[in-house]
Amino acid sequence: MNNIKTVFSIGDLEGLSGVKAHTIRIWEKRYGLLSPERSENNLRYYGLDELRKLLNVVLLTGYGVKISKVAKMRTEEIEMMVGEIRVGREDIKHTLHLFKLAMMTFDQPLFLDATDHLLAKMPFERVFNEYYIPFLQEIGLMWQAGTIQPAHEHFISCLIRMVLIQQISLCSRRVRKGTLPAYVLFLPFGEIHELGLMFLQYLITSYGHGCVYLGSSIPLDSLSEVTKLFRGVTFITYMTVLPEEKPLDEYVEALLEKVRDNHSQLWIVGRRVAELAMDDRDSLTLFTTLQDIAAKL
Repeated sequence: MNNIKTVFSIGDLEGLSGVKAHTIRIWEKRYGLLSPERSENNLRYYGLDELRKLLNVVLLTGYGVKISKVAKMRTEEIEMMVGEIRVGREDIKHTLHLFKLAMMTFDQPLFLDATDHLLAKMPFERVFNEYYIPFLQEIGLMWQAGTIQPAHEHFISCLIRMVLIQQISLCSRRVRKGTLPAYVLFLPFGEIHELGLMFLQYLITSYGHGCVYLGSSIPLDSLSEVTKLFRGVTFITYMTVLPEEKPLDEYVEALLEKVRDNHSQLWIVGRRVAELAMDDRDSLTLFTTLQDIAAKL
């Protein structure tokens, strides 16, 4: 089954561009900006080329270029002007535009070029917190509105994961040979949303700390293999949707029993922390955001 969206309603264009459907219709009628096709039911629909053009037009008008001027330009001229504006800019509006355009057209070089442009001006921690996180939040809203498909979200997640692996690899040189791990990172069994956990690995490694990264969907019992080897470490887990092995509070109590046995600590972050019917204690610390954990590392 094809889950790549290539046909968009005017409502989709509104959700993706932030321009009201009424305004889009005016731009079509007055300036001939877009040329939608018509379905058998006489409903407008738009292709990827029309979406790409609209997103570029919105960016240009946001920087003060009059719609009447943009409407007279060829598509190639519009894209050239967008490229010229890109030079020297790293503001959130412009970058999110590039990220969104890359996502909708599955343009890997565009996303990576935009990221490289940011990395030339700021550390990766800022790129992740100030650009990636807002974009991922926007993707969540687009997903709820039905304007994007799984392929779009997976495409961007894989690219961010690629950048994270690259940055973690670079930082690993700061960890001295023979350094024992101070942190163990894992996701509960069934939990696969690991970008946040990977960012924590990046932070821990960038500070020169040893880290064991177990990744996603780790069965509770398998943590015993780690506790046999390392004592007095900090276990960090990120709970977005799951665990599914046990009820939440019961699962956390089982985790605590494992870490107490070897004098370790347990840190938990993620959306489900708010559901826990327990508070911080000697071996347990709860965090609301990644930034809260970063401040304690």
